[in-house]
Amino acid sequence: MNAAGLKHMMADLEPRLDDAVDLIYPDAPHPASEQSVADIAQLMGGFRPKPPNLQWWNASEDGTTYVGWQATRDRIAAELAAHPHAGLLGFSQGAAVAASLAAASSRGEFPPIRFIVAVAGFLPRAHDIAPLFDPPVRVPSLHVWGLADGMAKHAPRLVDRFAPEEREVITWPGRHIVPTSGEPADTIVNFIRRHSL
Repeated sequence: MNAAGLKHMMADLEPRLDDAVDLIYPDAPHPASEQSVADIAQLMGGFRPKPPNLQWWNASEDGTTYVGWQATRDRIAAELAAHPHAGLLGFSQGAAVAASLAAASSRGEFPPIRFIVAVAGFLPRAHDIAPLFDPPVRVPSLHVWGLADGMAKHAPRLVDRFAPEEREVITWPGRHIVPTSGEPADTIVNFIRRHSL
């Protein structure tokens, strides 16, 4: 995916947030391999996102190393320097990135993050990221996933790594996209508004 793809997914939510927040859509810093694009397309029923196909990291075969993680940290740290007191909304791999950066921030190892919204996220397994989630993350978080999303089956494990008093969860019947209507969309909008004040 890329920033334009997420902006397209957020098109129905963005007008509801305009007066509360400025939305910025940074691109991931790494080109995705053709194999990873093909693997995702297969999981998404043949849908292939429009290029450029980008990723925040490239996981090793066993999932214990994420090549490109430092460049991703640097990319988002630069955004936070330009926009302090920001929250992060991430989708899929971006949700895992947002959660990882919140975990680092919670430990004082990354600039402050006001909140995260993790849509269809998962708990990273990389050796240099997994320890960030101990103890539980103390950054307000909203975890959202669709019950028809086969890729979101790992989302509950991510939820468990956030302090119970700091987290909210909402599921919906949909697939692997950002929900833009009904209760899930309302929850996203209200969470962002509440934590942006």
